[in-house]
Amino acid sequence: MNSRQYIEWILTQKQEGCSIRQENEDHVIISCANTDGEVQIYHLECDIAELRLADAETHENYFFLHFELKEEDHAKGLFREMMDALKKHAGRTSVNILLSCTSGLTTSFFAEKLNEAAATLSLDYHFSAAAFPQLHCAGFDADMILLAPQIAWQLKKTQEVFEPRPVLAIPAAVFASYDAGALIAFIQKELAKKQKTKEEMAIAKIMRDIDTSAIMFVINMVHDRQQTRYYQRLYEAGSVVFTEEIIKERNSFADIQDILDTQLREIRRRFRVDAVSISIPGVLSEEQGVSRVDYEEISKTLSEHCGLPVYVFHNTVAVAYGYYAQQAKYDIICYHSQPAGTMTGGTGTVYRGMPVNGRNQMAGELGPLFRLHFGQNEKEMTDPSYEQIRESVVFWLACAIAETAPEVILVRSPLTPDMDELREELKKVMAEKDIPDLIHVRDIGEYALLGTMLYGMHRLKGGISHEALVK
Repeated sequence: MNSRQYIEWILTQKQEGCSIRQENEDHVIISCANTDGEVQIYHLECDIAELRLADAETHENYFFLHFELKEEDHAKGLFREMMDALKKHAGRTSVNILLSCTSGLTTSFFAEKLNEAAATLSLDYHFSAAAFPQLHCAGFDADMILLAPQIAWQLKKTQEVFEPRPVLAIPAAVFASYDAGALIAFIQKELAKKQKTKEEMAIAKIMRDIDTSAIMFVINMVHDRQQTRYYQRLYEAGSVVFTEEIIKERNSFADIQDILDTQLREIRRRFRVDAVSISIPGVLSEEQGVSRVDYEEISKTLSEHCGLPVYVFHNTVAVAYGYYAQQAKYDIICYHSQPAGTMTGGTGTVYRGMPVNGRNQMAGELGPLFRLHFGQNEKEMTDPSYEQIRESVVFWLACAIAETAPEVILVRSPLTPDMDELREELKKVMAEKDIPDLIHVRDIGEYALLGTMLYGMHRLKGGISHEALVK
């Protein structure tokens, strides 16, 4: 499929409430009520298509990727995926505000009054309500959470769980009088405080164990509840040259290939790239469903495709390795990642400076243990309670402690940010002296990128043998 045919096909993909128009022969503009988007074709060594959707108010991308325009089904499929993301975004209000009280009854009544007031004032706000015990499910779909005065004592803990979403306590006088106008004014004031431009991610300063001037292209895939982010970075002798990010709803091996076919090709026009290092989850979505990753097979396939050494390994190990490199206190480190609302996740380990992958890089893949411990598949456990999720986190931490006795465990679990609470639960099954330091982490991007780079550098220079990493 050539670029002209692709543009012509795109112009036939009409969608209600959305305008798709051609700006010029290589540029299509997409717009609707709350989205600005575009399809741009670049004629380089080959035709590169760039797809982008951004929120019309915040101008933040919520879908962004580029790929080599060659296979018709692949190109059309990516455009359809973009339009699916647009439909989902179009269904959202600008500000989705969730009220919560003990049972949800009083806040439900208040939410109705607030929706009436918002409609009268032509504000693009939508208010809903949830009982506090159900907040762990509903809260992640909200843009702001407001707690009734009777549960305001839970404010700090709720803020930790749902950061960076604003979580506020409704003033008692406003709640007692159901003063919709006063609460809307309160919301607008707080939203104004939260309008900050994103700061650039901090660049890792400690590059321990690096003594090579190699240029390394790094990709890290992180899949969360609502989207997949592909962080890309070019390192020269351990220093950052540039960073970029791709955002999608799903994850797949084809996305990695697209990045290598587009971004890497362009980079190699300006830099001598020595190798590529990639960290991805243990499972990927494919057309036939979710499948286990064969890391060595992917490494071999991509190395042949790129004509460069390509090293692929587990993204939880990348985080543990990156954290290890940035500090000097711990030599045995575990990282446990459990996305919001799930009962399992992955665990990465670094043992005295050595990333532990195991045979077929199965180390840290927790899925096979789930049925053994909980007696059912995770998919069968819909809407798990907070207590069930906490139980699962404690179980995985206990497994990590029993297996490697780490000195510290980094925990990325939005619903269980209270490390003292987890420590108390662990004390029920083991001696307190055997429990390592527990550190709650949120933004793991820098650790993951640094760890992925370190892994590739060591593999490239032979600092860590192939056998040591995979056996």
